[in-house]
Amino acid sequence: MQAIVEEFYTVKDYEHWEGDWELINGRPYAMAPAPFNKHQWILMKLGYLLNSKLKNCKKCFVLGEAEYRISKDTVLRPDVSLICGKLGKYITKAPLIIFEIISSSTKLRDEITKKEIYKLQKVPFYVMIYPDNKIVMIDLKNEKELEKITIKTPCGDITLTKEEILEEIR
Repeated sequence: MQAIVEEFYTVKDYEHWEGDWELINGRPYAMAPAPFNKHQWILMKLGYLLNSKLKNCKKCFVLGEAEYRISKDTVLRPDVSLICGKLGKYITKAPLIIFEIISSSTKLRDEITKKEIYKLQKVPFYVMIYPDNKIVMIDLKNEKELEKITIKTPCGDITLTKEEILEEIR
């Protein structure tokens, strides 16, 4: 019988890969092929919505598909995230909110694996947007689905509702 060897990768390995990848607990995951136009359109609309709520806040930044380096063996690339503080080469601390636009090829990873990682990293809110315009907004601390969330930023509170997000992406 042949021994099974499981390979383990780190951020140093990840930095040399070509293409679009995420690294989760030392395992590489190819990201879905180039997103469909609707995916990109939703991403842009979400960015616009968040930026309009920030009202020229110079302390917070809306990022699209930015690297979130969680540990030496985990790098994720959320579709949209909101961070406050210093804008670096990549995200190194928990964003205030993360949006994932769900596709059939990433559904389980987004709904289970990434959700759990974001919860462990103390990301306050996680929003999953499905192709049929279904939206699931979760308070990760309390594992509770919400209709409305309030994000506390250095420039003031931002409130988002499911209905408001749906109106923006329809």
